[in-house]
Amino acid sequence: MTRKENATDPRAIALGDELVKLHDGFRRRLAELRTPGAKPDLREHCLTFCEALHAHHTGEDEVLFPHLDGLHPELADVLARLRREHRVVGLILARIRALLDGDAPGLDASDGGDPEIAAELDRLAGELEAHLDYEEERLVPLLNQMIEIPEGL
Repeated sequence: MTRKENATDPRAIALGDELVKLHDGFRRRLAELRTPGAKPDLREHCLTFCEALHAHHTGEDEVLFPHLDGLHPELADVLARLRREHRVVGLILARIRALLDGDAPGLDASDGGDPEIAAELDRLAGELEAHLDYEEERLVPLLNQMIEIPEGL
């Protein structure tokens, strides 16, 4: 189900631009998490970030991408790639959560300075940056032209 927006509704005009703003927020928060000498509350900040990113990707997979599938069948390969990338990012997020929760054998993440956590954050940054760049390149122009916005987005 969709709701029609009128041409003066800024959300209908700039959905792609809003996506870029959201992505930029993820980029900033991830950069903060990767800053050397991370704060003692790294665990809390990281878990909050992981949850927000997971929720964003779930919304795209369950609402936006099915909507785009129906409107733009020519995007099938693009959307399939984005969905695969969401799964890869999800696996990295799960690994980070496990490290922060101390579920990884022999790991003490209490000081937030563990090299395994830093390595996973670096890996996440590489995967996520490439994903966000590709998604923006392929979807933002189309999203900025959308008149129908899917419910739940």
